[in-house]
Amino acid sequence: MNTDLTVGKPWKVLLKYILPLFGSAVFQQLYTLADTVIAGKFAGQTALTAIGASNAIVNILMAIALGANAGCAVLASRFFGAKDTAKVKSTVFTALISFAVLSGVLLSFGVLTCRPILAALKTPSWAMGESVTYLNIYYFGLPFLILYNLGTGIFSALGDSRTPFLFLVISSLTNILLDYLMVRPWGVAGVAWATFIAQGAACLLTLFFVFRRMSKLQSEEKPAVFSGALLKSLIILAIPVALQNSFVSVGNLIIQIKINEFANIRGEGITSGFTAGFKLLVFCTTCFCTCANGLTNFVSQNYGAHKFRRIKKGFYSTLVISSVMTAFFCCICFVLAKPLVGLFMPSDEDIALGIATGVGFIRIVAPCYFVVNVKVVADGVVRGCNGNVGFMVSTFTDLILRVGFVFILTSFLGFAGVGWAWDLGWVLGMFAALGFYFAIPCLRRKNMQRYDNEGNLISAEVSKV
Repeated sequence: MNTDLTVGKPWKVLLKYILPLFGSAVFQQLYTLADTVIAGKFAGQTALTAIGASNAIVNILMAIALGANAGCAVLASRFFGAKDTAKVKSTVFTALISFAVLSGVLLSFGVLTCRPILAALKTPSWAMGESVTYLNIYYFGLPFLILYNLGTGIFSALGDSRTPFLFLVISSLTNILLDYLMVRPWGVAGVAWATFIAQGAACLLTLFFVFRRMSKLQSEEKPAVFSGALLKSLIILAIPVALQNSFVSVGNLIIQIKINEFANIRGEGITSGFTAGFKLLVFCTTCFCTCANGLTNFVSQNYGAHKFRRIKKGFYSTLVISSVMTAFFCCICFVLAKPLVGLFMPSDEDIALGIATGVGFIRIVAPCYFVVNVKVVADGVVRGCNGNVGFMVSTFTDLILRVGFVFILTSFLGFAGVGWAWDLGWVLGMFAALGFYFAIPCLRRKNMQRYDNEGNLISAEVSKV
């Protein structure tokens, strides 16, 4: 069902729209988490290290998928808010063709460069073989990953967050079951193939319903199957998100080198513990940060309809909703850090160092979940209002400082410096994000007063927003 996010009380509309997105994020992260938990539990700390060593590269690929999602969602929701269904369809068709080609190029490049890149990351020798295996299988599933995320972005643009949620529940449960069945005979390779099968099924199901939904959208003019102008707009909107997540992943990749250096000196528990702690961090932040993604689509539709007053109300409503979610995850991580990290560890190995490493990291970063929550919600409004430069600057501020702080703080705090670097980067990134939020032109009082609550121009002067 398509939903118009430009009508109704903002907090009610957002709550109804965000909750399925939140559920989707939980399930998507759950099966990613399940890969790591099952691999660590049944294939040992070496398997956990292999997945951890591959994670930085996997996250760069995920960044491209999220860029495809965000670019298509923002542009399609803008046309949907403006009631231009022909351009909605053209946007969808152009995005599917373009990102299908891109995924094929990335697959080929990834397989050819897999081992040299892992070697450059100083991946421990005992985990190199399993890391290469895991990553190569992941590359072959890349087209499924990108096109699935593109499909969920299309549904979100149409105000439908329920349909992709249902697909993801099925995919996640399938993935967890396959993980359990395939890890014992095939180890890390079994975990990777389980993800490949589950993502492939989710992708095909999503695309089938995308085309079905497009066929039901009525348009007065015939939509273009491929538009160079729309591709340019898609790239402009997708690049900031892809760069943001890619640069974050590159930053994490640089940090991973430091983690691997610690492991080569102190033992395998450093990499397995950090992998467990980092997976918990990503699980929690991704789940509550989904609120910001929902807000971006809400803002984009209202931006297209010139309902700028609703954008501001949406920001405060989302901040309340996401803060409640953030408080839950913060408490869970801080209080239950030890048993949560223990879920990843095998029962027949020496795991003391791994437990201590993971628990120490997660307890340092968990209290700052509130900081990153404010940052991403502000970023969500900036991105929905076409403020791509501000969005990128606030993200890069966080990233560059975080990477720099890791190398500075670990020199005298040891491994604990990694966690404190995350906190400092988030705090400074939050201030940058809020600065760009308050500078959004269409949210200034004089510009909002030019339009009524229905988005109609009430001033003779043409708005320059």
